[in-house]
Amino acid sequence: MDRLQSMKIFACVVESGGFTAAAEQLGLSQAQVTRHVAALESELGLRLLERTTRRMRLTEIGEAYLERCRRILALVEEADAIGEAHRGEPRGVLRLTAAASFARVHLAPAIAEYMQQYPETAFELILSDRTLNMVDEGIDLAFRITQAVDPGLVARRLAPCRVVVCAAPAYLARRGKPLKPSDLSDHDCLSHSYFARSAWPFRGAGGEQTITVRTRVAGDVDFLHALVRAGAGIAHLPSYLVGDDIRAGALVALLEEDE
Repeated sequence: MDRLQSMKIFACVVESGGFTAAAEQLGLSQAQVTRHVAALESELGLRLLERTTRRMRLTEIGEAYLERCRRILALVEEADAIGEAHRGEPRGVLRLTAAASFARVHLAPAIAEYMQQYPETAFELILSDRTLNMVDEGIDLAFRITQAVDPGLVARRLAPCRVVVCAAPAYLARRGKPLKPSDLSDHDCLSHSYFARSAWPFRGAGGEQTITVRTRVAGDVDFLHALVRAGAGIAHLPSYLVGDDIRAGALVALLEEDE
């Protein structure tokens, strides 16, 4: 029999004043209640209750055992309450990683709203354009812009990310506008430090191709964004970062048919 259940029934028998009352309170038959108490006594090799036709009382051992049963049952109830609290509402520290530019544009407002909704949560962010090892770094959740997914991780596609080739009007006025991907070899290109540094992929009507570009400056996404706005060259940047600039005319999207 379940030892904890038997302890609970034994305590109920004592507290309710008898087997019949305990059976009614627990929704069990009197025979079931009797079997549970008898099982405890058999396991212990000791009598917990002295029973006659008129009365029932605890033995000396029964009193000591009841006290410990109550402690154990209280601890179990406390442990269950902790589990219930965790199921009911998120709490604790969530360790995330994402590119700094993505976190600034997309995660910051989402995290602010989440913290307001769940005040028992906290966040630790590792902002890096590098693909970090989630296990080694103790990361719970990673937001990545990639087509290469570690088969050992559970991944879910959230949304497509358009990458735009763009430049400032001042740069295009000075150097001219590339009309096809191969024209980029004659331009100053601003490349990401960790991926597509000198090989930019394109997919147009003629199929997929990779163009080797001349990289004048390599850096992180936010630094490249500042450089391309300043007219330093042509960059390959995510639309969430440069979309507003393109709509405002501060940047010009290039080679859109070959993205």
